[in-house]
Amino acid sequence: MKLYAANTVIELKSLIRGFGDDVLFRGQNTHYGEPGTPTIGTSFDRKGCIPSEMLKWCRYSQNVLDTFIPQFRGDFAYQQALLQHYGWRSFYVDCTSNPAVSAWFASHSYSDKPTLEMSEDCHEEPVWLKKRMAKYEFEEGEGHLYVLNKDAVAQVGLVDLATLTVDGYRPRTVAQSAWLIGPMRNKNIPQDCYIAQIAAPRQVLRDFAAASGLTDTNALFPSSAEDPILRALMGLPWAEIKLDDGLRGPPAFRRTLDLPEYHPSYVKIAPTHTAFYRGTNILDVQDSIDGAAEGGIVVKIPDLVLYGSASKSAPLHFPHINNLLDENGTVAFEADTLIKLAQRGEFPLYQKGIGVLRREPDLFEVCELTVKHPGLEMTGAGYTRGWCYRRQKDGRWIREANEGECDCGSEITHGEHISALHIAEDFLNGTNAD
Repeated sequence: MKLYAANTVIELKSLIRGFGDDVLFRGQNTHYGEPGTPTIGTSFDRKGCIPSEMLKWCRYSQNVLDTFIPQFRGDFAYQQALLQHYGWRSFYVDCTSNPAVSAWFASHSYSDKPTLEMSEDCHEEPVWLKKRMAKYEFEEGEGHLYVLNKDAVAQVGLVDLATLTVDGYRPRTVAQSAWLIGPMRNKNIPQDCYIAQIAAPRQVLRDFAAASGLTDTNALFPSSAEDPILRALMGLPWAEIKLDDGLRGPPAFRRTLDLPEYHPSYVKIAPTHTAFYRGTNILDVQDSIDGAAEGGIVVKIPDLVLYGSASKSAPLHFPHINNLLDENGTVAFEADTLIKLAQRGEFPLYQKGIGVLRREPDLFEVCELTVKHPGLEMTGAGYTRGWCYRRQKDGRWIREANEGECDCGSEITHGEHISALHIAEDFLNGTNAD
């Protein structure tokens, strides 16, 4: 790798032109490693993993891909791209095909801080909202551009995120001409991937970026009006922050996903599709769940049942669930969370669990347990239409299409229901459902 210095925009442009078009760039306002030997690893390596948060981010990244860019819904790299670019951590390192983008990041410093806002729910009840407001600011000093050999990086793993597009919109990955290197675990970008490192005053890097129209944060972090992925992530339910019992006043909430916000999002009165969840259980607000054909039992489950993922090849064998069905007719597995699916847009409908309804002695419909939750209130609960399964003599279930069941045709959606049943079965195996 060669070391270069650029003291003017003209010098920087000349250097970059010399590398041609078949290269990638990464910009940093600080160099890590020895001179001429960069040390660049993944955000997971730097910050570690929080499994519960990782599961939620992965679930929602899959959902927004399924909604807006379904051809990549099952692609691990594109799921990780959303984690990387919208505020969480991934097994990849981000870079760009646009040198102006890398120059902007090399000349600006990131910071964030918690902010409290007083707002009101749709019924005009007061709530405190905790947000993580973020910004990039120019600071004097030296910045660094790393020029990467695309062929060498491809040996590590390389994903072009320019294909992560939504017609008529400008998602963040497109605004940043983003690429991903990896996946990488506990290792840095190999040294043979680097062609050059260019050191330059941050003012030079800022001016170089500005010449391409990158003059403010919005250029690289489009608002939710331009970015439907961001809008979906910001439209998730708010979770209550449990305060000391001695403290009084309006309840406080945080976003389900602690994503950094680059644009003001204050509203005086939140719309009806904004839920502020305080841990309400369905049987706290109604005596039974709409849609149950007979009897029924509600089983409390950990959030992992809904956010986790079981093996698709696992046999459909649920002995503990079978026992519950034989005794109660209908089983509702209820989690202490609300999940907002982007497909539902601005309807205040949320998944809160999984339902299994007995349609015949050995025929069961597996569906979502859904609640209506405008603002601070849960106002109703019921079951969506699901897919049916026939229990065999040995206890295994086999898919059996039936009249009146869900006609969406999505094996992904209904596969998630079965995945939840596998995890619920494991939970029941070590827990008394009563």
